Amino acid sequence: MKYRADIDGLRALAVVPVLLYHAGIPGFPGGFVGVDIFFVISGYLICGMIDADIRQGTFSLGDFYKRRILRILPALFAVFLATGILAYIYAMPVELEDHARSLASAVGSVSNIYFAGTAGYFDAPAETKPLLHTWSLGVEEQFYLIVPLLMLLGWRVAPKRAGLLFAVAAALSFAAALAINHRNTTFVFYLTPFRAWELALGALLSIGFVRAPRTALWKDSCGAAGMLLLLGAIFLGSPSAPLPLMMSLASIGAALVIASGENGISTVGRLLSLRPVVFIGLISYSLYLWHWPLIVFQRTDAFLLPQASGIATGMMLIAVSIVVAWLSWKFVEMPFRSKARETSRAAVFGVASVAMASAAALCGLVLFAGGAPFRFPERVVGIASYLAYDPSTAFRSGQCYLATNRQQLDIRTCMTTDETRPNYLLVGDSHAAHLWSGLSAAMPAVNIMQATASACRPAVLPVSRLDTRACPKLMQFVFDDFLVGNRVDRILLAGAWKDEDVPALIDTIEVLKSRGFDVAVLGPIVEYDGALPRLLADEILRNSPSIASRTRTAGIRERDRALGRIVAAKGATYLSVYDAVCRGAFCDEFAEGDVPLQFDAGHLTAKGSEVVGRRLSAGLAGQLARAGHVSH
Repeated sequence: MKYRADIDGLRALAVVPVLLYHAGIPGFPGGFVGVDIFFVISGYLICGMIDADIRQGTFSLGDFYKRRILRILPALFAVFLATGILAYIYAMPVELEDHARSLASAVGSVSNIYFAGTAGYFDAPAETKPLLHTWSLGVEEQFYLIVPLLMLLGWRVAPKRAGLLFAVAAALSFAAALAINHRNTTFVFYLTPFRAWELALGALLSIGFVRAPRTALWKDSCGAAGMLLLLGAIFLGSPSAPLPLMMSLASIGAALVIASGENGISTVGRLLSLRPVVFIGLISYSLYLWHWPLIVFQRTDAFLLPQASGIATGMMLIAVSIVVAWLSWKFVEMPFRSKARETSRAAVFGVASVAMASAAALCGLVLFAGGAPFRFPERVVGIASYLAYDPSTAFRSGQCYLATNRQQLDIRTCMTTDETRPNYLLVGDSHAAHLWSGLSAAMPAVNIMQATASACRPAVLPVSRLDTRACPKLMQFVFDDFLVGNRVDRILLAGAWKDEDVPALIDTIEVLKSRGFDVAVLGPIVEYDGALPRLLADEILRNSPSIASRTRTAGIRERDRALGRIVAAKGATYLSVYDAVCRGAFCDEFAEGDVPLQFDAGHLTAKGSEVVGRRLSAGLAGQLARAGHVSH
């Protein structure tokens, strides 16, 4: 294929928004769609080359994968080496084990599957995973493991219908993404079957199934429309927007821009062909590889600057990423790519196999060594071990706390009333679930039932019968079914309240009060910008006892006070979970000994729940006698 500078420019338009978005620079809420642009470019270039070779009878699977190895692995393994060293220096044992697993999956080109399987609500946040961005490489490599074979088969079996078969496969992939997104956005984001249509879109253009414009007017119109879609997605998009919508805007926009230059340069193509833009495009692969680990280690360990975050730090990280990417492109990428013709397939496959086996063996050694805990003091290791805390038992996950849309509420275990005790019903999200064990232990004279689900604010809302998600179904069952046929002495509404939840909360209180229910609202808990066990471990390692207090999430205390006034005005009881943990400027960080009060940025450990439950039960004690009297 002829070289097109405008496509290198389009690569720049893909990678720069990703950098700005990841670095926390405001103004680029849809910057994450750069990956979608990369997918379309990749499908166009790689499938176009495969198609040309097949037509000429010169295609070889061995040569194809040799070129892929020389293009992808050298820079990638340089990143593996650097992140491995930094992880060994900075990562807690639990984090090092997680890094080893992600590294092994990235070596095998299945990191997208690994991250999809570990992207649970309580999993470590994305900002702590240096190799998270390799998921997109996994998608591409899995796509190119299958597509060359399908293209060969299509040309041999039905050469005149090969493009149509490709189009049908792309349509099925897109339809699957639309169908699954409603139930599992994580799978749509990470997994190849739901991303394949983006690569196929570029491929359909390169094999001629989708015709490119030929006249100057249509080329310019096509390029302008594509650029508008891309800029709209980048500047006006949002992580909260439907994922297929964001994917579609970016993918179609990229395809239109590429098509506009297929039969000669367009106006947009000339802009993208400017030398500074092309330069960023040339180093875009290395830039994509290096920027994320630099951001992660800066945010988690401040390894470049004492200040872990901020706009100035973000801009500095972008500048460092560009310098490192140029070095990687100049001294790693280019030398290996230049050896493509003179190096035998046996040598390339042999060296690649040894490198991959060695990396996998090192990962196994790290896991065998338990994350090398000897690197840190014993107390630090003990505190940091709570980064791997499993709340399933305390939350009663899969029974009374629905972590996924596939789980069903166990009504017998969670919603059975007791004729001999007052019956309270705890409703809400994970911030309700983490209170159940503590409240139950502190109030044995009360039967506390539980109906909770992940990211599920307790609210009476209209629910479509077609909605199969766990949260709407649970709220409909609680408010429109269970409470219609059962009397309870008190309803406890709890959640990680946000300002936008207030209108629904007010409506819910009014509805429940009108039905004669006694309502209590449990407010938000103190949260942190990182996992509390990690912050506490850092306090010891850096001899800085105020790290956790400096990283408390802003605005929660003010929201707690505002909610208290609103709830009281509606005639309901308000219990401040924040005040149960914090007194003035001081907040409890340990439940007892070296057991952290919270195991992540905000959720209570079992011991932490006991502490908070005891303190909250005092606020309910005055009502308990009256509730018990009514029950009997």
